[in-house]
Amino acid sequence: MTQRIPNLFLVGAMRSGTTSLHEALASHRSIFMSDVKEPAHFTDPAELATDSRFASAAGFAGDRAKYLELFASAGDAQYAGESSTHYTKAPRINGVAERVFEASPGARILYLVRDPIERTLSHYRFAVRMKYERRTIREAVRDPFYSAVSDYAMQLEPYLDRFGRDQIWIGTLEEMSADAESTLGDLYTWLGVDPDGGDLAYRQRNAVSSDLVRARGPELLHRAGRSDGYQRLARAVLPAGVRRTVRRVLNRSVEAEEVRDDSVIEYLRTVQAPFVERFEAMTGREFGAWTTTRPVT
Repeated sequence: MTQRIPNLFLVGAMRSGTTSLHEALASHRSIFMSDVKEPAHFTDPAELATDSRFASAAGFAGDRAKYLELFASAGDAQYAGESSTHYTKAPRINGVAERVFEASPGARILYLVRDPIERTLSHYRFAVRMKYERRTIREAVRDPFYSAVSDYAMQLEPYLDRFGRDQIWIGTLEEMSADAESTLGDLYTWLGVDPDGGDLAYRQRNAVSSDLVRARGPELLHRAGRSDGYQRLARAVLPAGVRRTVRRVLNRSVEAEEVRDDSVIEYLRTVQAPFVERFEAMTGREFGAWTTTRPVT
């Protein structure tokens, strides 16, 4: 049996509504999306190994046979796709566009973005929740990685160089949230599939709800911490102060309001406003809904 090479890639941006878009695409009768949303196959396993934040993606990276099994049920669907946001995380993860192009030069590339400062704040909250981040927001935002993922022009450039503008669709979370039916209909038309062939109700998921997403690992820890067996063992062997500390660690989360520090916003505006200017120049579009990047008047 001929193995199906995917020809649709939702490459990011992280914390910009890609889970919802992945699900919407999967609902279309002409589109098959992988059950594993982010296999990250076209990343470099050596790069993933250098950072614990990328460890969960290592299973499919570099293993072509295992990766292609994800699309074994695609049948005669016009598109087979996946949605790995690791594909737009340069300079931590590099060379993805080249690898995707080598494997599938005719592929369509989808890039869903949002107000870059809002994306950065959401990224931080997610990292805290997932136990990847223990710094304060003021400390963390000075890590170049957070802003790099919000530098959409820099992330998109390798794809433009290889695939060209005609094979790349750019959408925003703000557009999806304001008018999902029209935005998805336009996307389906651009893909050349029936505009009415899929679910047009964009259901907001991770990036636009509480931003306190639980992955399997942290969720198991939380379940263990709430279990009767853990409670009995903890009472028997741990002092009350230690038990309180464990509870605080297991329940650590950051609400949206906690990171909206004026100094943080101003710092990110200084760094990221030029990103928006470059992205607008690159795409020929204006992103007026990205108000956080503009000075308060």
